[in-house]
Amino acid sequence: MSDTGPAGPHGVVEAHIAAFNAADLPAVMADIADDAVFSVGEQTAIGARAIRALFADSFASPVTARLTVQRIVIDGDTVACELTEQLTVDGAAHDIAVAAFYTVRDDRLVRVRIYRDLPPA
Repeated sequence: MSDTGPAGPHGVVEAHIAAFNAADLPAVMADIADDAVFSVGEQTAIGARAIRALFADSFASPVTARLTVQRIVIDGDTVACELTEQLTVDGAAHDIAVAAFYTVRDDRLVRVRIYRDLPPA
């Protein structure tokens, strides 16, 4: 399977993850479509403005997060990623397994769905 467009789905997703890891809000938003849908857990943000607010809140939190890509599978405009999210809370690191599904059209993220394998409370 080949990527389409100048960046292609793989490049768009990699750039998004790198921007997230850098907590760089303008870079995170650079490839988000105006009408994108971003879902994580029970939270869904619709449209670039709501997605910007979601990331701004996340980056302002005292909890830091970093994603490491374990595996990527591309099928057309869909990119599926197996990730490890390292959360640092009060100096303690916690690793969480994450599955993420990205839909890319015209080198823009139009749909993102994040699933976290959280331990029982």
